[in-house]
Amino acid sequence: MINVNSKVTAYLYNILHFLVDGICALVIFSTLYSTKLDIYVFFIYNIMAFVTQPIFGLLIDKYKNEKIFLLLCLIFIILGLILMNSPIISALLLGLGNSLFHISGGKYVITNTNNDFVSIGVFVSTGALGLAIGRYCNYLYIWIIFATLLFIISLVILLTKKQNIIFNRNEKDIDINVLPIILICSVVFIRSFVGNVFILDFDKEIWMLIMISGAAMLGKILGGVIAKIIGVNKTIVITMVLAAILLVLFNNNFVLSLIGILLFNCSMPLTLYLINKVLNNNEGFGFGLLAAILFPGYLLSMIGFEDIAIYTMIIIGSILSIVFVIISNNKFKEV
Repeated sequence: MINVNSKVTAYLYNILHFLVDGICALVIFSTLYSTKLDIYVFFIYNIMAFVTQPIFGLLIDKYKNEKIFLLLCLIFIILGLILMNSPIISALLLGLGNSLFHISGGKYVITNTNNDFVSIGVFVSTGALGLAIGRYCNYLYIWIIFATLLFIISLVILLTKKQNIIFNRNEKDIDINVLPIILICSVVFIRSFVGNVFILDFDKEIWMLIMISGAAMLGKILGGVIAKIIGVNKTIVITMVLAAILLVLFNNNFVLSLIGILLFNCSMPLTLYLINKVLNNNEGFGFGLLAAILFPGYLLSMIGFEDIAIYTMIIIGSILSIVFVIISNNKFKEV
């Protein structure tokens, strides 16, 4: 067994998130979507990748073994790669592998960094960039690099000695309040919907699309950093107000729009932090629940909307996000 500090392992999970999402995107967009079954591939992959996460979250909370879930993730991804000539089966396997990884990594990072804002933000951020590179950079050397690093880093994690969990949980039984759960899930739904429905007012090239994903990635990290310094309430107010202004009034300016996207994604680590406070001792389920909420937000965004409707929804969504996060946070008076 390898003796690796738990924080180092958390960093390795951050890199794995980038690689897992990148591998899945490479297969889905370069191979499976090119078939006549693309609509079925879309639904099967996303349902498996997102909707199954609460189920796997419950299981990992019960059995508390992140390595088993990571090992299963690797098995499903390998099988998904082998069976690429069967798009439906490959999409199902890759989606399950992706879901298993997120639960394994999310659970590990949360429990081994004491539900730290920054650590949560970094973990959830790297997938966005991996997804973008996998989707828009279909080159053989990308496949080779991603696959090689994925299996090497996974092997290192699987061979590490089990570390003592340092999460400062509330060991007393607490009554779970449904209202904060609904409010936090609503904020995640809003972020998913607005993030996908928002349209930049100019033609986008591949490098621009990657930069947009990079802005979303940095926003998730920055949200954790700011919250650690000034607290949840001030962070959500400042970032959402500025994001709404930039996305509505300056959507024809690429740089300012990037900043707006960055700021809008700052709520990600806040919602994960708060759901872990609500669902004491159920970090896996909390992580999976918020992941599952992303999918219906994405589906709704696929409906065509007029520009004025989009801008109105950005403003309303920002206001609701501020209100919902503050109410949820004040419930615990943690920060």
